[in-house]
Amino acid sequence: MWFKVSKLIARLRGVPEGVDLPSPPVHQTLYSIEESVMKMIQTMSMAWNFRVPVYPKISGSNSAKSVLNNLVRNPYAAGLLIDGIDGGTGAAYNVSMDTMGHPIASNVRDCYLDLCAQGKQNEIPIFAAGGVGKTGNVTQNGMALIMLGASGVHMGKYMMQAAAGCLGSEQNRCNVCNIGICPKGITSQNPKLYRRLDPDQVAQRVVDTFMAIRTEMKKIMAPLGRSQSLPIGMSDAIGISDESAANRLRINYVC
Repeated sequence: MWFKVSKLIARLRGVPEGVDLPSPPVHQTLYSIEESVMKMIQTMSMAWNFRVPVYPKISGSNSAKSVLNNLVRNPYAAGLLIDGIDGGTGAAYNVSMDTMGHPIASNVRDCYLDLCAQGKQNEIPIFAAGGVGKTGNVTQNGMALIMLGASGVHMGKYMMQAAAGCLGSEQNRCNVCNIGICPKGITSQNPKLYRRLDPDQVAQRVVDTFMAIRTEMKKIMAPLGRSQSLPIGMSDAIGISDESAANRLRINYVC
Protein backbone atom coordinates (compact mmCIF):
# COMPACT_ATOMS: atom_id res chain seq x y z
CA MET A 1 0.00 0.00 0.00
CA TRP A 2 1.16 3.53 -0.76
CA PHE A 3 1.77 4.52 2.85
CA LYS A 4 4.33 1.72 3.21
CA VAL A 5 6.27 2.73 0.09
CA SER A 6 8.92 4.85 1.77
CA LYS A 7 11.97 6.39 0.09
CA LEU A 8 13.95 3.22 0.76
CA ILE A 9 11.27 0.89 -0.62
CA ALA A 10 10.71 3.16 -3.62
CA ARG A 11 14.44 3.10 -4.42
CA LEU A 12 14.67 -0.67 -4.05
CA ARG A 13 11.60 -1.27 -6.21
CA GLY A 14 12.40 1.43 -8.76
CA VAL A 15 9.11 3.31 -8.38
CA PRO A 16 8.09 6.81 -7.21
CA GLU A 17 7.64 7.28 -3.49
CA GLY A 18 4.12 6.91 -2.15
CA VAL A 19 2.54 4.87 -4.95
CA ASP A 20 0.52 1.67 -4.58
CA LEU A 21 2.30 -1.54 -5.57
CA PRO A 22 -0.51 -4.00 -6.26
CA SER A 23 0.09 -7.67 -6.93
CA PRO A 24 0.12 -8.72 -10.59
CA PRO A 25 -3.40 -9.05 -11.99
CA VAL A 26 -4.94 -12.33 -13.05
CA HIS A 27 -4.08 -13.34 -16.62
CA GLN A 28 -7.43 -13.29 -18.39
CA THR A 29 -6.09 -15.51 -21.17
CA LEU A 30 -5.74 -18.49 -18.84
CA TYR A 31 -8.61 -20.93 -18.58
CA SER A 32 -7.82 -22.94 -15.47
CA ILE A 33 -5.78 -23.01 -12.28
CA GLU A 34 -3.72 -25.85 -13.78
CA GLU A 35 -2.76 -23.68 -16.75
CA SER A 36 -1.92 -20.80 -14.43
CA VAL A 37 0.40 -22.97 -12.35
CA MET A 38 2.07 -24.40 -15.45
CA LYS A 39 2.72 -20.94 -16.88
CA MET A 40 4.04 -19.61 -13.57
CA ILE A 41 6.51 -22.46 -13.07
CA GLN A 42 7.84 -22.33 -16.59
CA THR A 43 8.17 -18.54 -16.54
CA MET A 44 9.98 -18.48 -13.18
CA SER A 45 12.23 -21.39 -14.15
CA MET A 46 13.24 -19.64 -17.35
CA ALA A 47 13.97 -16.43 -15.42
CA TRP A 48 16.61 -18.28 -13.38
CA ASN A 49 17.85 -20.36 -16.30
CA PHE A 50 16.37 -23.51 -14.74
CA ARG A 51 18.94 -23.45 -11.92
CA VAL A 52 16.54 -22.60 -9.07
CA PRO A 53 13.78 -25.00 -7.96
CA VAL A 54 10.33 -23.44 -8.33
CA TYR A 55 7.07 -24.66 -6.83
CA PRO A 56 3.69 -23.00 -6.29
CA LYS A 57 1.97 -22.20 -3.01
CA ILE A 58 -1.78 -22.72 -3.00
CA SER A 59 -4.57 -22.61 -0.42
CA GLY A 60 -5.94 -25.89 0.86
CA SER A 61 -9.02 -26.58 -1.27
CA ASN A 62 -10.74 -29.10 -3.51
CA SER A 63 -8.48 -28.04 -6.36
CA ALA A 64 -5.27 -29.06 -4.57
CA LYS A 65 -5.23 -32.53 -6.12
CA SER A 66 -5.90 -31.08 -9.56
CA VAL A 67 -2.89 -28.79 -9.22
CA LEU A 68 -0.75 -31.66 -7.92
CA ASN A 69 -1.70 -33.94 -10.81
CA ASN A 70 -0.77 -31.13 -13.16
CA LEU A 71 2.65 -30.82 -11.51
CA VAL A 72 3.29 -34.54 -11.91
CA ARG A 73 3.33 -33.96 -15.67
CA ASN A 74 5.46 -30.80 -15.42
CA PRO A 75 9.19 -31.58 -15.79
CA TYR A 76 10.15 -28.28 -14.10
CA ALA A 77 7.96 -28.52 -10.99
CA ALA A 78 9.96 -28.86 -7.77
CA GLY A 79 7.03 -29.54 -5.46
CA LEU A 80 3.78 -28.14 -4.08
CA LEU A 81 3.17 -26.06 -0.96
CA ILE A 82 -0.34 -26.24 0.50
CA ASP A 83 -1.44 -23.65 3.08
CA GLY A 84 -4.32 -24.84 5.23
CA ILE A 85 -7.20 -23.07 6.94
CA ASP A 86 -5.28 -22.25 10.12
CA GLY A 87 -2.68 -20.18 8.32
CA GLY A 88 -2.76 -16.39 8.20
CA THR A 89 -0.64 -13.36 8.91
CA GLY A 90 -1.23 -10.78 11.59
CA ALA A 91 -3.14 -8.79 9.00
CA ALA A 92 -5.49 -11.64 8.09
CA TYR A 93 -9.15 -11.27 9.01
CA ASN A 94 -10.68 -13.72 11.47
CA VAL A 95 -13.42 -14.64 8.99
CA SER A 96 -10.82 -15.90 6.52
CA MET A 97 -8.79 -17.77 9.14
CA ASP A 98 -11.82 -19.39 10.78
CA THR A 99 -14.08 -20.27 7.87
CA MET A 100 -12.12 -20.41 4.59
CA GLY A 101 -9.99 -23.26 3.27
CA HIS A 102 -9.44 -26.89 4.19
CA PRO A 103 -7.61 -28.32 7.21
CA ILE A 104 -4.02 -28.87 6.15
CA ALA A 105 -3.87 -32.42 7.56
CA SER A 106 -6.67 -33.78 5.38
CA ASN A 107 -5.53 -31.87 2.30
CA VAL A 108 -1.95 -33.13 2.55
CA ARG A 109 -3.15 -36.66 3.21
CA ASP A 110 -5.44 -36.65 0.17
CA CYS A 111 -2.64 -35.41 -2.07
CA TYR A 112 -0.13 -37.91 -0.75
CA LEU A 113 -2.49 -40.86 -1.17
CA ASP A 114 -3.25 -39.64 -4.68
CA LEU A 115 0.47 -39.69 -5.48
CA CYS A 116 0.78 -43.16 -3.94
CA ALA A 117 -2.03 -44.43 -6.16
CA GLN A 118 -0.04 -43.22 -9.16
CA GLY A 119 3.24 -44.62 -7.85
CA LYS A 120 4.78 -41.14 -7.83
CA GLN A 121 4.99 -40.35 -4.11
CA ASN A 122 8.75 -39.79 -4.34
CA GLU A 123 8.65 -37.56 -7.42
CA ILE A 124 6.73 -34.47 -6.27
CA PRO A 125 7.40 -33.37 -2.66
CA ILE A 126 4.47 -31.86 -0.78
CA PHE A 127 5.11 -29.06 1.71
CA ALA A 128 2.55 -28.23 4.40
CA ALA A 129 1.79 -24.95 6.14
CA GLY A 130 -0.98 -23.39 8.16
CA GLY A 131 -1.38 -23.53 11.91
CA VAL A 132 1.87 -25.40 12.63
CA GLY A 133 2.65 -24.62 16.26
CA LYS A 134 -0.74 -23.03 16.87
CA THR A 135 -1.15 -25.04 20.07
CA GLY A 136 2.48 -24.60 21.06
CA ASN A 137 3.45 -28.13 20.01
CA VAL A 138 5.29 -27.07 16.87
CA THR A 139 7.46 -30.20 16.53
CA GLN A 140 4.58 -32.59 17.12
CA ASN A 141 2.42 -30.72 14.62
CA GLY A 142 5.16 -30.75 12.03
CA MET A 143 6.09 -34.41 12.47
CA ALA A 144 2.43 -35.45 12.29
CA LEU A 145 2.11 -33.69 8.92
CA ILE A 146 5.28 -35.41 7.71
CA MET A 147 3.89 -38.80 8.73
CA LEU A 148 0.71 -37.96 6.82
CA GLY A 149 2.76 -37.42 3.67
CA ALA A 150 4.41 -34.01 3.75
CA SER A 151 8.07 -33.82 2.74
CA GLY A 152 8.55 -30.60 4.67
CA VAL A 153 6.76 -28.05 6.82
CA HIS A 154 6.66 -24.26 6.57
CA MET A 155 6.25 -22.01 9.61
CA GLY A 156 5.61 -18.30 9.38
CA LYS A 157 3.46 -16.86 12.11
CA TYR A 158 4.97 -19.10 14.77
CA MET A 159 8.47 -17.88 14.01
CA MET A 160 7.34 -14.26 13.99
CA GLN A 161 5.89 -14.70 17.46
CA ALA A 162 8.60 -16.97 18.92
CA ALA A 163 11.68 -15.33 17.43
CA ALA A 164 10.87 -11.85 16.13
CA GLY A 165 8.85 -10.85 19.18
CA CYS A 166 5.48 -10.29 17.48
CA LEU A 167 2.97 -9.18 20.12
CA GLY A 168 0.07 -11.00 18.51
CA SER A 169 -1.33 -14.34 19.57
CA GLU A 170 -4.12 -16.61 18.36
CA GLN A 171 -6.56 -14.77 20.62
CA ASN A 172 -5.33 -11.18 20.43
CA ARG A 173 -3.71 -10.00 17.22
CA CYS A 174 -2.63 -6.42 16.54
CA ASN A 175 -3.90 -6.57 12.95
CA VAL A 176 -1.65 -3.66 11.94
CA CYS A 177 0.96 -5.59 9.92
CA ASN A 178 -0.41 -4.15 6.70
CA ILE A 179 -0.49 -0.48 7.66
CA GLY A 180 3.11 0.03 8.75
CA ILE A 181 2.70 0.86 12.45
CA CYS A 182 3.92 -2.43 13.95
CA PRO A 183 4.86 -1.61 17.59
CA LYS A 184 7.82 -4.04 17.43
CA GLY A 185 9.09 -2.60 14.15
CA ILE A 186 8.82 -5.91 12.29
CA THR A 187 6.53 -4.80 9.46
CA SER A 188 7.32 -1.11 9.37
CA GLN A 189 9.55 1.19 7.33
CA ASN A 190 9.27 3.93 9.95
CA PRO A 191 12.78 4.45 11.43
CA LYS A 192 11.30 5.22 14.85
CA LEU A 193 9.66 1.80 14.85
CA TYR A 194 12.05 -0.51 13.04
CA ARG A 195 14.93 0.64 15.26
CA ARG A 196 13.17 -1.20 18.06
CA LEU A 197 14.00 -4.47 16.31
CA ASP A 198 17.41 -6.00 16.95
CA PRO A 199 18.18 -8.20 13.89
CA ASP A 200 21.07 -9.98 15.59
CA GLN A 201 18.93 -10.88 18.57
CA VAL A 202 16.14 -12.13 16.30
CA ALA A 203 18.62 -14.19 14.28
CA GLN A 204 19.92 -15.85 17.44
CA ARG A 205 16.39 -16.66 18.59
CA VAL A 206 15.62 -18.19 15.18
CA VAL A 207 18.69 -20.42 15.53
CA ASP A 208 17.75 -21.39 19.10
CA THR A 209 14.17 -22.20 18.05
CA PHE A 210 15.22 -24.46 15.19
CA MET A 211 17.86 -26.19 17.30
CA ALA A 212 15.19 -26.94 19.90
CA ILE A 213 12.90 -28.27 17.17
CA ARG A 214 15.77 -30.45 15.90
CA THR A 215 16.24 -31.96 19.36
CA GLU A 216 12.53 -32.68 19.71
CA MET A 217 12.46 -34.27 16.25
CA LYS A 218 15.22 -36.68 17.27
CA LYS A 219 13.18 -37.74 20.32
CA ILE A 220 10.24 -38.54 18.05
CA MET A 221 12.25 -40.25 15.31
CA ALA A 222 14.42 -42.46 17.52
CA PRO A 223 11.64 -44.88 18.59
CA LEU A 224 10.66 -45.17 14.91
CA GLY A 225 14.12 -46.41 13.99
CA ARG A 226 14.89 -43.28 12.02
CA SER A 227 18.06 -41.32 12.59
CA GLN A 228 18.62 -39.49 9.32
CA SER A 229 15.61 -39.73 6.98
CA LEU A 230 12.23 -38.24 7.80
CA PRO A 231 9.30 -40.65 8.32
CA ILE A 232 7.43 -39.30 5.27
CA GLY A 233 4.08 -41.06 4.89
CA MET A 234 4.78 -43.33 7.88
CA SER A 235 1.16 -43.06 8.98
CA ASP A 236 1.20 -46.26 11.05
CA ALA A 237 3.32 -44.35 13.59
CA ILE A 238 0.52 -41.93 14.54
CA GLY A 239 -2.99 -42.27 15.90
CA ILE A 240 -5.91 -40.12 16.96
CA SER A 241 -8.73 -40.48 19.47
CA ASP A 242 -11.34 -39.14 17.03
CA GLU A 243 -12.70 -42.14 15.10
CA SER A 244 -14.18 -40.10 12.25
CA ALA A 245 -10.90 -38.19 11.80
CA ALA A 246 -8.95 -41.47 11.89
CA ASN A 247 -11.14 -42.91 9.14
CA ARG A 248 -10.86 -39.70 7.11
CA LEU A 249 -7.06 -39.65 7.32
CA ARG A 250 -6.70 -43.47 7.16
CA ILE A 251 -4.62 -43.63 10.31
CA ASN A 252 -4.89 -45.57 13.58
CA TYR A 253 -7.88 -44.95 15.84
CA VAL A 254 -6.69 -44.87 19.45
CA CYS A 255 -9.60 -45.20 21.86
